[in-house]
Amino acid sequence: MPFQPDYPGAIVVQARNFGYVVAGRHLTNNPKAWGLHTPEEVADNVPQTPYYFAETNRDASSTYFVSTLGFVFQCVPESEGAYANAVEGKPYPVWADSKVNLNLQTLSVEIEGMAATIHLTMPRGSPQWKALVALMAHRCKARNIPPGRTFPHRDVSIYRSDPGQLNIPLLVTDVIDRMEEEMAWTAAETARVKALEDALAQIRNAQNILIAQAADIRGDLDGHAADVAKHAGGGVNEEQVKDIVRELVAD
Repeated sequence: MPFQPDYPGAIVVQARNFGYVVAGRHLTNNPKAWGLHTPEEVADNVPQTPYYFAETNRDASSTYFVSTLGFVFQCVPESEGAYANAVEGKPYPVWADSKVNLNLQTLSVEIEGMAATIHLTMPRGSPQWKALVALMAHRCKARNIPPGRTFPHRDVSIYRSDPGQLNIPLLVTDVIDRMEEEMAWTAAETARVKALEDALAQIRNAQNILIAQAADIRGDLDGHAADVAKHAGGGVNEEQVKDIVRELVAD
């Protein structure tokens, strides 16, 4: 059964190979950073990499894939380690525990395109760029990952050049801006809801006061109903006067 996406709206195409078991013990992913990749797939309107991961016999997978058109695919649950960030000939990042597989400390994203041209096929503001920013901002907040803790695949492997000349500092800036905008919107929405709740409470309080005052008025008028009936002569009795009073108060 396909898993439920961690990122709302992500298209789940489950990879065939992922996850780590050591000495019979399942190891859970504890993501602390983002690893960025390009799958060396032509940037077009036909995303192929997620389906490659779903069928391949190789130990290859990624947590997410962002297509040229801006669609987000999730291939591996965030709680599992994807087979994406082999540390080869280079040191572990300073924030990482070198005794733990890097794939159990990261969320990996394959960005549709080629390392040599990704900076051209995914310009800032493109659907793909915006989708990647939205994904990272959402999951940084959910996982408490500092946006600046984002590294290119080439930083951990001498055999990789991806994601080429992608402007990662600019990407991180946009992720931070997106998170700040969402925080400001949340604060404004919280304030708006609080104001509505306060107004509703005031209305209910006023209603309660009016109901109490109406009850007092009704009691006072009922108390005088006998006198009114007596002075009205034989044409009106006490109950009729009370009915008239209640109708007036109700109106």
